[in-house]
Amino acid sequence: MKQALIILAAFVGITLIAVCAVFSSKNAAVSLEETVNAAKSGIDVQLTNRFNKFHELAACVKKYDEHEYKTLVDVIERRGRNMSGAEAKQCIAAFSRVEERYPDLKSQANYKQLMTEVALTENHLAQHKKAYNESVRDYRYHCRKFPTSIFLGWTGYEVQTYEMYAADEAVKDSKPLDLF
Repeated sequence: MKQALIILAAFVGITLIAVCAVFSSKNAAVSLEETVNAAKSGIDVQLTNRFNKFHELAACVKKYDEHEYKTLVDVIERRGRNMSGAEAKQCIAAFSRVEERYPDLKSQANYKQLMTEVALTENHLAQHKKAYNESVRDYRYHCRKFPTSIFLGWTGYEVQTYEMYAADEAVKDSKPLDLF
């Protein structure tokens, strides 16, 4: 009798361990699936951020360029208007000795800022794509390994088919966006 109880307890224990292993495999697959979905969402957020940031910064630089152009044209026109013939000759002579001083214009700094923002945004996007690919790899590995693949089939879990992120050929061959 005692031996039968021990055998029954061992059978129940092994069954419990097996059931826990089966459902643990399913829970891990669900968790990895959510990680993949979160990583994909991160890429979408970064793509939206890139689109918005590029257009906002390009518009800002464009506006500032227009301001600088207008400022330079105004300076040149005012200097040209205020001179008589004799003053113009004196001015020409002075130009040979003294450097003309224009207002300190800042569009070069705006261009540098634009390029920095572009580089940072592209780096963030690349990091999110890498994280997505790693989570897809982990998910695929988990779902294909033995005995997990068998356990997932037993629980009725439907394995998702995620594709790794790779640059499209059209994107590789495309020209940069003309923002101006």
